[in-house]
Amino acid sequence: MSATAEVITMLDAQPSLVQAMLEPQFYPKPPDSVTHIETHISHLFFAGELVFKLKKPVRYSFLDYSTLEKRRRYYQEELRLNRRLAPSVYIGVMPITFDDLGWRLGGWAEPAEYVLVMRRLPEKRMLPFLLDTGQVTAAMMRELAALLAHFHKQAERVRSVNAAEYPSLVERQWRDNRADFEPYLGTAFDAEGLCSIDQFAMDFIVSHGELLVRRVKQGWLRDVHGDLHAEHVCFAPEGIQIFDCVEFEPKFRQCDLASEIAFLAMDIEARGNSGLVEPFLTRYGELLEDNEFRELLPFWKTYRALVRAKVYALRGAEGLATAQRYLGYALRLAWERRQPFLVLVSGFTGSGKSTVAKALGERLGVPNINSDVVRKALAGKTGPQSEGYLEGIYSPAMTEKTYAKMARAAEKLIAGGMAAILDATFTRRAQRQRMARLAAKHHVPILQIHCSVAEETVRQRLIQRAAQGLGVSDGRWEIYLQQKDHFEALDELDPGACLELVTDLPADKLAAICEKFLRARLGPQS
Repeated sequence: MSATAEVITMLDAQPSLVQAMLEPQFYPKPPDSVTHIETHISHLFFAGELVFKLKKPVRYSFLDYSTLEKRRRYYQEELRLNRRLAPSVYIGVMPITFDDLGWRLGGWAEPAEYVLVMRRLPEKRMLPFLLDTGQVTAAMMRELAALLAHFHKQAERVRSVNAAEYPSLVERQWRDNRADFEPYLGTAFDAEGLCSIDQFAMDFIVSHGELLVRRVKQGWLRDVHGDLHAEHVCFAPEGIQIFDCVEFEPKFRQCDLASEIAFLAMDIEARGNSGLVEPFLTRYGELLEDNEFRELLPFWKTYRALVRAKVYALRGAEGLATAQRYLGYALRLAWERRQPFLVLVSGFTGSGKSTVAKALGERLGVPNINSDVVRKALAGKTGPQSEGYLEGIYSPAMTEKTYAKMARAAEKLIAGGMAAILDATFTRRAQRQRMARLAAKHHVPILQIHCSVAEETVRQRLIQRAAQGLGVSDGRWEIYLQQKDHFEALDELDPGACLELVTDLPADKLAAICEKFLRARLGPQS
């Protein structure tokens, strides 16, 4: 039988096998019930105290389970490799046969399939559950770091990689991973965001080429786990168990230790637990005595985030939101390398400037300083205010205080190496010049995005906002007209440093347009 015919046969047969494995009586010691989880490459059956893993007869660019012999070989590899970090979890590989009575675990007939048998780990001791419930401590992260440092010290050194060629190998590895996103562009994933991530990666490889070469020469490429994210870590009663390493392709396990450790650090951060990463990295660095691995973390975190995004994208609609979360993390990480810089988002009330500033800030991971929020905090006010133009909390004196405080907040951010988005009308030239002087003082780039839209759209937005009581702005139609009359032309910055943005598209589309503008003007990353 050809390999292709075998794949077709097993694809037809596997649904009936899956159905059989969902029945408690399939197992020698029938459980009360069987729980089933499906991934893009396997089925997991939770039956009492055991877990049975069934590989799908699939072939992707990164793995090939298409024949029974290949699956059998990879089951054995999975057993061998995972006993390095989870020896009490991995029990063995069993044949599955088919006879007149149907599918059976074991049996005397010729094996029709195989299954990996594992001990079931306690769900409430899995790292994702512990993270979600706030149970992980810095001490636990240091313990995990110590286990990994010991494993990495003992791991076999990769000697097949030529040091001089390693930067090119990393670039190919990046491009191969990135190519898998092409089918999803324009639907699941944003092309503009991926362009920013790509540019970050290419710039990083060029600027860190000597370090990459040195990592090979110093022996930091090892045969390790290869898929070290939070879902594969359990703080079990008998000790930490790290399971489900990559068995199907050695080159995915054979990596710089910085890449492996970045995977777990990335996943913890992407899940909203960034405060736990520093004690983990500090302890790991102390024990491994690697003084340079941190320099590579931004790149490898980004790479690993794309790996996770791809895995979830392969699951279809159910994995899309998680895939986009990892991609968003990668994009924010890529933009960290471009900081510090200042962005002024200006426009009259109802122009959509605050919507744009908020969407752009969330997209790039950049703090957004909103003039309405600052103004009302200074005045000790909350909720809608009915003052007229240049009256009350909108008086010239109060506006001066507002812009001064915004400038101080922005200066604190850029002095710390961060970027800032300043969201305000900026109708007066002096208000914009203040921010330009601030940027010049700290030698950081400053760019402006000026928002506008058709007046009928402005009117409808303001009517809707007033009716719904949404947002912090007190803008009304009459204020829009007065702002328009008092507006002083944009001529402080080079024309190429200002984007005239018509805000008649959805917020995510506008943010992508702004990102493209910023990326072009800010140039290569350091």
